[in-house]
Amino acid sequence: MGTDLKQLSIIVVCAFIFTAVEANAGKPVALALDVSGPTTPAVEPFSELESKSPIELGPDTTIEFLHYATCQAVTVQGGRLNFTNQRYLFKGGKIVEKKRAECPKQVALSGASQIGGVVLRGPEKKKVRGTTRPSFVIVGAQANSFVSIEFSENGTPLLQSKLDGRIFHFPGSAAALEKGKTYQVTLTPRGAGERQKFNLKAQFSPKKNALTLIRVD
Repeated sequence: MGTDLKQLSIIVVCAFIFTAVEANAGKPVALALDVSGPTTPAVEPFSELESKSPIELGPDTTIEFLHYATCQAVTVQGGRLNFTNQRYLFKGGKIVEKKRAECPKQVALSGASQIGGVVLRGPEKKKVRGTTRPSFVIVGAQANSFVSIEFSENGTPLLQSKLDGRIFHFPGSAAALEKGKTYQVTLTPRGAGERQKFNLKAQFSPKKNALTLIRVD
């Protein structure tokens, strides 16, 4: 009986520790759009910024970020930048610019956690609504694993393009997608990794600085 109680106590303590760690874990709350100058830790353009992960900026360093909760594009210089799940906290520097931005749509693939977006799982892929000239940013643990993107319609390839890092802008030289039509989007990884696919329904005209986040974990 004593052994059973001891084992039960260990299980309860482990569960408590796991829950505490999970509660304190940072969550993606913003997207770095542009970074100029050194930061600690280092921040790359089009990488996500997490809650409870403070960033020290050099005196002349600027970061422009898209804050998910408030749908604001904010540029700060110097100081210390930090986030909660709903707010951004900044001190010791100056806010250069703050403006309303288009809230990003989000698509989660490969079992990635949903953050205000659409989770696509299984053979029946849901349709994601987008623009006729979409812009994508790949985020998540596998964000740097993909080298090209392809658009097709009913199995017929329409456009294939190399990825410029994590960011893709539909090329201005290509014919726009047609409103009301559904297209298949395929991300091809480097090496022998698994290709990721989802369906995109073109419904809107292009909007300046409108981004769709493709989360691949």
